[in-house]
Amino acid sequence: MKISCKVIEDILPLYVEEMVSEDTKKLVDEHIDSCESCRRKLNGMSLPVNLPLDTDTTAFKRVKAKMRKKKIQTVIFAIMMTISIIVTLISTLTAREYIPYHEGLISFIESDDGTIIIKFSDQVAGYNISTSPSEIGEGYTYHITTWDSIWYRNIMKKSNKAAFLNLDGKKVDSVYYYNADRSEDILIYGKDQNPTGGMVTLPRLVLGYYLLLALFLASSSGILLYLYRKNERAKNILLKFFLLPISYITAHLLIKGFPVSSYSAMMDFVSILINAISLYIATISAMVIIRE
Repeated sequence: MKISCKVIEDILPLYVEEMVSEDTKKLVDEHIDSCESCRRKLNGMSLPVNLPLDTDTTAFKRVKAKMRKKKIQTVIFAIMMTISIIVTLISTLTAREYIPYHEGLISFIESDDGTIIIKFSDQVAGYNISTSPSEIGEGYTYHITTWDSIWYRNIMKKSNKAAFLNLDGKKVDSVYYYNADRSEDILIYGKDQNPTGGMVTLPRLVLGYYLLLALFLASSSGILLYLYRKNERAKNILLKFFLLPISYITAHLLIKGFPVSSYSAMMDFVSILINAISLYIATISAMVIIRE
């Protein structure tokens, strides 16, 4: 039976791959021996196909650079979040717990040259001394308080502390102790500056002003962010600005909670600022990672 070339052309792919029966193979062989056209097609199908080698690595380099950038952003996010956690933890452990005044907390030793030495009990981890001109003489009035903390109470052992009150040669008229609870200051050395009325040392409210400013900026930038939400470029810029006061507010809550007054305003502000910067950078990094 004579087989047409069309039938052989349909069988040739299977013939080349050796996926035909022996009978079919014999039929194809017989036809190829007598058909030059089908023989050329078979030879063409049997030759190896050389695919062109793509040497352009631009796309690969772009992918590699993007992966490297994402890895760096992930590392930055992890570092900033770690810093934020560490600052919050340290602030919590070293938060000042002001000690109410009691007998034996502080004692005074006056040397021959007029220098006064203050000795603290083992309960004291730290102290603060402020000075102001006396209202009843030519000397000075000193205000002092002491504190303890979780860190010093449970982790770092305290040692007996002593401080020189007037190494600069100032005359000491009075020394008051303030309990950091808005109660009346207690005269513990010298003359009473206010014999007719009490004296109260109040905390600083500067942290409250910074918090109010942050709330105002967050509200203003939030409104602008809503108004320009359809403008992609403006939205991205406003979002980054909006996150600044939000980071500060979050850091304030982590460090101080809701209270805004402080007897150690500078130390609290530095802790809040470091925490806010860490949170801001971590948030920006997280946004970029999520977006990509």
